[in-house]
Formats: sequence, C-alpha cells, structure tokens
Amino acid sequence: MAASLPYYKALTLRRNDGWPRIEQWFLAMESRPSYRHIQSDFYTHVHDLPPQIGRCQSVPEAEEFAAGIDGSDGSWSLPLPEDDGSLLQPLQGLGAGADAARREAAERLLHNHEAIGRFAARGLSAPGFPPVAAELSDPNAAPAEEALPVVDALLRHTTHALLDGEGDAGAAALSPDTLSGGIEPRAAAASLGYLRDRISVPRDMSYPAARQLRAHLNGVIEGVGAKAAAAAAAAS
Repeated sequence: MAASLPYYKALTLRRNDGWPRIEQWFLAMESRPSYRHIQSDFYTHVHDLPPQIGRCQSVPEAEEFAAGIDGSDGSWSLPLPEDDGSLLQPLQGLGAGADAARREAAERLLHNHEAIGRFAARGLSAPGFPPVAAELSDPNAAPAEEALPVVDALLRHTTHALLDGEGDAGAAALSPDTLSGGIEPRAAAASLGYLRDRISVPRDMSYPAARQLRAHLNGVIEGVGAKAAAAAAAAS
C-alpha cells in the first residue's frame, strides 16, 4: 500500500504528518535485518500488481508520484540525491550508505555476469511468443546473440562506474572519453534499458543497490549517446 497508493491514487503513507505512527512502524521494521532482506521497493510493487489482480486505475493527481517511482521524471539519473526527508521511498532506515549500495550492485552484476548479459541482449531482439500478461515479463524472449559482445562491454562500463564511486572518478568512468567507441546509442538504450526496467527487489538486490544500478545504467546510456553525438559532430 505504501507503494501502490501514491502511484495510483496520489495518497502517501510514508512520511505523512497525518499518520506519524505509520512511519514509526515502518522505521521499526526497517531496523530489523530480517525485514530488510525481504523488503521490496516501490517500483517492483506497483508493476507486479496488475498481472496479479488486473488493471489498476490511476487518478490524474497521481501522475507526479508515478513518474517519480518509474524514474521518468529524471530521478533515476546521476548524481542521485541523498535522503533529506523528501524521497518518496525513504532510505534512512535501511542502514546502507551510497558506497555500500554501489558495491552491492557491482557484486550482483559480477556474480552472474554472463546470464545478465544474455538477459539484457533480449532488448535487442523481437519479443517472445507467445506473449504473457505481465508487461515486464518475457520468458519466451531470446537474446540477440550478435549483440552479446557489445552488451558485455556496456555492463563492464556500468560495473566500472559503480566501483569507482561518486566524485571525479565515478564521473570519469562514464565520460565519453572513457566509454568504448563504435557502440550505437540505440543498442545501449535498448539493452541497458531492458535490464534497468526489470531489476526486481529483493529478488536481484536491495532497494539502495537497485537505485544505484538503475541510475548508473542510465549514466552509461547517456554517455554512449554523448560520445556518438560528439563523433558525428566531428565528422561533419
């Protein structure tokens, strides 16, 4: 409810001054490692509801909240803001700083890198057949085999940026000068965007780590686009 009510009905439960005891309950639960290890995030929750219960009806006032949860308002972009009390899904009770979250995301990519590369390469192939009801689930899809080397390079850049952290080192890892040449922006957007939109919490990693990974995938997409634009301008 903490996720679906703002997304569909523009009603917030977290950090709502009208219901302070609800926030205290959430913070108490989040202080327990046993709860944090099974806690999902708002994005995963709102997108796993429709396949289970059918279409969820939204009100116009919820558009801003939905954009924030889906990252379409720019909130999945670097640099990510600290939790100053304004984040729709709080971070303060989760006991994971930004550096630890980045390392967790990098470890998850490295742990299963071959399968993740093949999964991301689905974004460059046709949808699977027959389709399924869940919008973000495509179990019958096959990866674009010819794109695997490019996807592998893109994921290596993502991991590099995660491990270099914030500041000058992290920015340098995503700069056009550092990224591999010859990668089409469309390939980066399709493959990394496919992966980004299907990161599931807590199945794949914690919410703080997923937040970092989504933003760093977007950082690589933007960097590849900037590199291609600079190359085109130089050639004209």
